[in-house]
Amino acid sequence: MKRKISLVLLTVLLISLFAFSITGCQSYREFAGSGKEKGSVDLTLRFDEQGNFKILQLTDIQFIDYIDDKSVAVMDATIEFAKPDLIVVTGDQISPEYLGGQSKKARKICRQITGYLDGKEIPWTLCFGNHDGAMGVLSKKEMLDEYQKSAYFVGGLEGSEYCESYINDKEDTYCNYFLPIYSHTGDNVEYGVFVMDCATSLMSPYKGYTQGQIDFYNSMSEKYGVNMSMYTHEPTQEFQTMYDNRDNTEIVSVFKGEIESPEDGKSYYPTKNPETNESLRASLLANKNVDGIYVGHDHLSNFAGIYNMAEDYSILLGYGRMSSYGFSEWKYFMFSASKRKIYKNYPRGGRVVEVTDNGGYSTYEVLDSKDGKYTMATRNEITK
Repeated sequence: MKRKISLVLLTVLLISLFAFSITGCQSYREFAGSGKEKGSVDLTLRFDEQGNFKILQLTDIQFIDYIDDKSVAVMDATIEFAKPDLIVVTGDQISPEYLGGQSKKARKICRQITGYLDGKEIPWTLCFGNHDGAMGVLSKKEMLDEYQKSAYFVGGLEGSEYCESYINDKEDTYCNYFLPIYSHTGDNVEYGVFVMDCATSLMSPYKGYTQGQIDFYNSMSEKYGVNMSMYTHEPTQEFQTMYDNRDNTEIVSVFKGEIESPEDGKSYYPTKNPETNESLRASLLANKNVDGIYVGHDHLSNFAGIYNMAEDYSILLGYGRMSSYGFSEWKYFMFSASKRKIYKNYPRGGRVVEVTDNGGYSTYEVLDSKDGKYTMATRNEITK
């Protein structure tokens, strides 16, 4: 059975590569970046004068050979509309499995992403998804080496004064970060952003999260004693539990978002790779300090809700909005015409989380209105 699946995947990849080769791509784009040297920018994250901090999640941009005009336009509009204090990209920045082993081209795409985000002059960070390390075209360490060259990147392969990190070569996890958010003035850490890497690649089974990553979360919880928002790529089992109980207000007090249906009479399964990880769940319940978990991975899922994990603890779970048109899956990879149509017309954008220093917490989507002018609007706000 596994051999048949592998043969099918290989066949589809070969067909996709052939499609790219005969259709051609736009020319390679250079992004100048900020022009600032690494280490020259103060990346300390702070609440503003009004006590607000805003995080923008971009996800599954999945560039293959170039950054297309539509993707640049919608990401530009999303960032400009949100005006975030921090950008978190939650995995699948590239899809190297379509590059036929061309590591130089994969590295070039990483440089494009670095230049683009660096040019926004906003602190940013990321984790890896299951596509990033696909087929061994470029290692996660090599990709991170490119991303960390941005003067505005928080994280990297070396120690940083702006975050704490956990790297484990054997686990193939590199982007595990705790980013402290300080009071507007002073040295008090008031909040945190926790980024957790995806330990899965395209051809491997979905592994969930390692004990090392969970231990790192526990240690940061003990050290700082503050609430935090958690960002990762793949949904945890809690997302499926919330979705299955979305009409039960005792379990899910708030649920907002739509589930797209690629084919008539069939709903798109919201969490196609849910991870059961009792160790992570036990840690969340023990610490009770994560306000929300935000993921990507399932491109057409966009729902969010408040899931009551225990009598005294609720957590906001939200999918990020697919943020670009860079992955041409809907052109080359789908045999369902109805699903191709949904992908083509699906509004791109991002998810915003707003935190206040007095305990306020909310999230909402920022979406392209599809008017051809990249007019952005908010939708499905949830306040915790």
